[in-house]
Amino acid sequence: MSFAARFGASFRREAAFLARSPWDLALLTWLPLVLCALIAWQLSAGVIRDLPVALVDTERSALSRDIAIRIEGAPGMRLAYTVPDMRAAESLARSGAVEAIVLVPPEATQRALEGRGQITLYVNAAHSAASSTIQRDMAAIIAAANARAAVEQIAAISPPGKVRPAPLAVRSLIAFNAPASQEQQLVSLLHPALLHLLFMLAVVSAFGRELRDATVAEWRPDGASIAGKAALYVLAFMVWGAGVTAYLAGFRGWALAGGPALLMTGYLAMFAAYAGVSLLLVGITRRMSQSLSLTGLYAGASFAFAGAIFPVDQASGFAKFWAEILPFTHFARLLALDWITGAPTNVAAAPLVPLGLITLVTAVPGAWLYLRASQRPEDWGKR
Repeated sequence: MSFAARFGASFRREAAFLARSPWDLALLTWLPLVLCALIAWQLSAGVIRDLPVALVDTERSALSRDIAIRIEGAPGMRLAYTVPDMRAAESLARSGAVEAIVLVPPEATQRALEGRGQITLYVNAAHSAASSTIQRDMAAIIAAANARAAVEQIAAISPPGKVRPAPLAVRSLIAFNAPASQEQQLVSLLHPALLHLLFMLAVVSAFGRELRDATVAEWRPDGASIAGKAALYVLAFMVWGAGVTAYLAGFRGWALAGGPALLMTGYLAMFAAYAGVSLLLVGITRRMSQSLSLTGLYAGASFAFAGAIFPVDQASGFAKFWAEILPFTHFARLLALDWITGAPTNVAAAPLVPLGLITLVTAVPGAWLYLRASQRPEDWGKR
């Protein structure tokens, strides 16, 4: 039989098995749908809003009232409580009722007139996204309060011509992901993170069960049939990759800064790399259960090591090495360059090179080890 005939026969054989096995089919059908839909629903709000804040107003002055009004007007915060002392505020923070505490100390107005004013902000650093939003909004509030104080209060006691605007000011603009949307940043990463984990589980199961159930004897795999079996899963998850991209870019309106062709090429390269890794794990262990366990270790932590949310630039040498051998790391770079940044094609496509290398160095030895195990009856039937 030709390569194409053996490839097609293996593809059809795997499709027939999935039609008889609803739980294996679930990894390709309703399970990705449920998990991706759950992530999309949880982060559909996009921008963080109305984070509860407690104001400790020990002065009860025009300044503290002005800050309270401005907190209510800030998009990311909501004045949930106004309390007289820090003890009450700390109790609210420890119970999780508020994300931050704003302290207006005694004599804050007088000290502000003397140039020594200070408003203290306590944030919950355990919630980094929330604390960053609150700090950004509070910086804008204090800047506005300073401008008002300069006009209404300092000018009232200073000689004419002495009050001038500050010579320099910072204008901070977001170059990419302008709305600072969690949906655009996180969902675009979490969807492929879920898909690649499910993909690895499905491919490891597909190859591992042939050895476990000793059906490899009737299958008699070779290079073409291995490629045919894997191709069914690559095709299925490519459809999911296109689906989640269409959801965000089409339905939700987060337009691609680059182009969809490169992004889908990235999906294909990522799934090919993970297919190679899956085959290598099964070939090394020759046991489906051990291969699935290693899959959880290898693919389960990909999101944390990808460097897209938690930077790895200053991490240990091992962490950097681990990040580089994860296909998702390189896909996340391609996604950011193509979707968010809109980098030139030659720059955005650079992560395809390491993805291709990972595919090569895993699929070739993985196929050799798997074919070897398929010819050794002593390797069959192991759990």
